[in-house]
Amino acid sequence: MGFLCFKCDTFVFGDSRALVWHFSNIHSLVNGRYFTGQVTCMQDGCMRTFKNHVSTFKTHLDKNHDTLEDHVDVELNPENVDGADQSDEEPDGDEDPAGVNGPAELWDGFNKEEIEQRIAIFLAKLLGSSSVVQSTINDVVQQTSGLLDDVVAFLRDRTRQFAEAHGIEPNDEALISLMDNFEQCENSFDRFRGDYLRKKFFAESGCFLSPKDIPIARAFYQRNNRQTGNVSQVLRDVTFQYVPIGPLMKLILESHGFIENMDAHEPSSDGLMRDFHDGEYSRQNLFCRSKKNIQLLLYVDDFEVTNPLSPKAGTHKLGAVYCTITNIHPKFRSALDNCHLVMLFNASDAKLYGYSCIFEPLVEDLNSLIRDGIRIETTTFQGIVRVGLAQVTGDNLGVHALFGFAQGFTANFPCRICRMPREDARRAITEDAQLLRTKEGYEEDVLAADLPNTGVRSDSPLNNIYHYHVTDNFAPDIMHDLLEGVCPLELKLVIKALIDKGFFDINLLNSRLVSFNYGAGDNQNKPCIFTVGMLNNPDGAPGQNAAQMWNLMRHFLVMLGDLVPEDDDHWELLVLLLKCMDIIFAPVVSEGDTIYLQQLIQDHHQHFLELFGEERWLKPKHHHMLHYPRAMRMVGPLTRFWTMRFEAKHNFSRRLSHIVCNFQNIATTLAYRNQMLLCYNLLSQKGLIQNDVEVGPGSSVLVAALTEANLVQERLALGMYDDVFLANWCKVFGQTYKKHQMVVVSKNEDLEPVFGKLVNILAIDSGVKLVYETWETTGFNRHLHAYTVAPMDPPVAAITTVKDLLDWNVLQLNQSGSHDDAVFCVVTRYNV
Repeated sequence: MGFLCFKCDTFVFGDSRALVWHFSNIHSLVNGRYFTGQVTCMQDGCMRTFKNHVSTFKTHLDKNHDTLEDHVDVELNPENVDGADQSDEEPDGDEDPAGVNGPAELWDGFNKEEIEQRIAIFLAKLLGSSSVVQSTINDVVQQTSGLLDDVVAFLRDRTRQFAEAHGIEPNDEALISLMDNFEQCENSFDRFRGDYLRKKFFAESGCFLSPKDIPIARAFYQRNNRQTGNVSQVLRDVTFQYVPIGPLMKLILESHGFIENMDAHEPSSDGLMRDFHDGEYSRQNLFCRSKKNIQLLLYVDDFEVTNPLSPKAGTHKLGAVYCTITNIHPKFRSALDNCHLVMLFNASDAKLYGYSCIFEPLVEDLNSLIRDGIRIETTTFQGIVRVGLAQVTGDNLGVHALFGFAQGFTANFPCRICRMPREDARRAITEDAQLLRTKEGYEEDVLAADLPNTGVRSDSPLNNIYHYHVTDNFAPDIMHDLLEGVCPLELKLVIKALIDKGFFDINLLNSRLVSFNYGAGDNQNKPCIFTVGMLNNPDGAPGQNAAQMWNLMRHFLVMLGDLVPEDDDHWELLVLLLKCMDIIFAPVVSEGDTIYLQQLIQDHHQHFLELFGEERWLKPKHHHMLHYPRAMRMVGPLTRFWTMRFEAKHNFSRRLSHIVCNFQNIATTLAYRNQMLLCYNLLSQKGLIQNDVEVGPGSSVLVAALTEANLVQERLALGMYDDVFLANWCKVFGQTYKKHQMVVVSKNEDLEPVFGKLVNILAIDSGVKLVYETWETTGFNRHLHAYTVAPMDPPVAAITTVKDLLDWNVLQLNQSGSHDDAVFCVVTRYNV
């Protein structure tokens, strides 16, 4: 009895534990109770993948697969058999056949160090969770250690009694060795019993980087005297939490596979812009032009850790600084595990004492890393790398405060990119190159100290970083500008105008909003319904979060397009806005796209003024859009800098603060737990860079049983009676692919996208294959802002991989119009 290893095709005798032992000792795929890489089942043709808990894999084997003894004939030779007895003699009935309870070596490596390593991973997992408080972790350690010690003591006592009853001498070598094993398991939690000992162990492991408590001032704080009950004023340091950027970079860069991925991520060679390194700024900047230099993207933002509607709102507001490394592929940067905490501070302290004292340690460390670099030692690279600052992103308020600009949209000069007065910006439809801010002009404005006439409040501490200046920071905030600014404003204005014209009412609008089929990719971001109060106050709260607003904007025209005539002026405003968003949100852009976008923004703003010029002017966020084409040329696609994923990083601290409910030194608690999450990722050897392809459950079928059997046989070089694994779904870098979804597979002669409808997902040795039916693209419906498609007759099937798709997003097939003249249409997320 046994199982096949997917890695080396070895037949491993024994139960599921034996296969896990093989993974651990032969392939180093197991660390404690977790996999360090992705594991494929491979039993009975099953291609399901596992990448986290070992127990899930073992349960899958025990539940779904018998051992292969009854299913396959295995040649017992040393090359394909692990743990087997090579003797021709049959084992005695009283003996355990080789490997029935696992190979004899199964527990050879289970010593004191291994036990402590597993305990460390277990506790790091708890400490890296946002759902467990410190007191609960202390109770878990106390109860678990007591239970383990009792079990060990019980087994040792019964073993001693068994030895005495069977006449085994106390000095018997086998008995002494067994008792030594019991001693190794005793007091396993001794190094983890207190918070101090735990921090000491994690620090010595080399995977934990403790945040520093940096003082910036001294102030009086209230302290309750427990003996007298009085409240006294105590003078103590005002501090913030700082994770030293140098050691942090060393931890990250030396993690498994990180340097290799950086080397593989090359700038585009076809003239298209796909990332920061394809922009003009990267080629012009002395530090960024070198591919070997580590270039950081910083994110700055304030967030509430309490209920924003409670009386305590603002009291415990924190400022956070995160960083990500632009040298790795964007698909890895979007993972929250690659977004790292750098600083946490009280937002009120930044207002009172300024940003200079808070950012001083970071500025000094970055200058040191630019000048001297840091030593990195990996299996593939040994040498010095330099780390510097590429760009800073964040919401407009936070970035303006850090950069020293005016912090309100009502300022005379509210823009950080140009010096256009607010009154002129309300009517401007094009960017004025003569008014763009420069380094020299910024320095003059700082010396002038005339905020009302310059828009500059003070110098920024970031200007002290080598090869960086805030006037060269081109990264805009498209999430807040568009999805929480321009889009909700214009959508509410247009909806109210269309209702006033009698095309539909609010009840019909909300009915279609609720019943619309957004598809599996957007279902989790279904928009909320509208109220009369929201439409009467277009400048009020958006009523949707950013993801919901993006979802609603893309599908709104398909949802209601059959009720509105094609020549409607208000409808045209949304069409123009969506055409702008198609380029702004695109992951790949060309220089020609930026020129076209400039014209689209001009047309959109002009149309807005023509519709509402008597009632309202352009907002400051409209003005920010004028600088988007230039920003694209300088730093590449704007979605590489948007704050959507960084905002999600706040959720860990928000959830934890609501669980902790203790706001004394809350920044210290949150910083420590954030670092424990990084420690867990490194300690469990998960790796920050993973080839994230997950295959879901399914069944093994013959090729001949598939409808597309001839195609599969020809394209995949398989026989009709070969087995393939038919998966229910597969997930690639967070995107789930299922049957009946639409994907973009290519372009036609008119450069329009060609769509395919998924009919099967096959998992074979060479990877995941998507079988789809090609649909004909009949054109682009400008009124619906969607591509109209039709099924081909007869159906034309084809096979592709996720890597070969023109766009990795899954899309939904919808119908627009009445039953008599309904058309199939597909809405893309951006220009493809």
